[in-house]
Amino acid sequence: MLVSIVFSVVIIAAVFAVLLWVKTPHYQIQSQQVIQLLEWMILGQAGENDWRVFCGYPIRHDERLEQVRQRCVEIDEQFYIGDTRAGHLLNREGLEQLTELLAQLKRSLDLELSKAQNKDLNNKINHDE
Repeated sequence: MLVSIVFSVVIIAAVFAVLLWVKTPHYQIQSQQVIQLLEWMILGQAGENDWRVFCGYPIRHDERLEQVRQRCVEIDEQFYIGDTRAGHLLNREGLEQLTELLAQLKRSLDLELSKAQNKDLNNKINHDE
């Protein structure tokens, strides 16, 4: 009887240890994946499931991508037509707005990359002096 109790306590402790050690999976999409999804949407190559997952899960690790996602939700609510023979999930106006959003995201990322490169260059110049 005592062995059973000790064994049960050990098993429960092991389960708690595993649960504490294993972290909850997070949806952490990166900017290049968002760009790829938006491009696929515009081309009519994105799957319904990919679009639903992107629109349905908040992006907590990147505020800019969360803003893009929220705008995509708004576009989806206004212009969603379902899967067509051409593969598009949005009507023409929705695709146009998605194209504008994609261009804005790319400009934002280019600006951020440019700033980072300038900072690296300035650091290198200052270090060489």
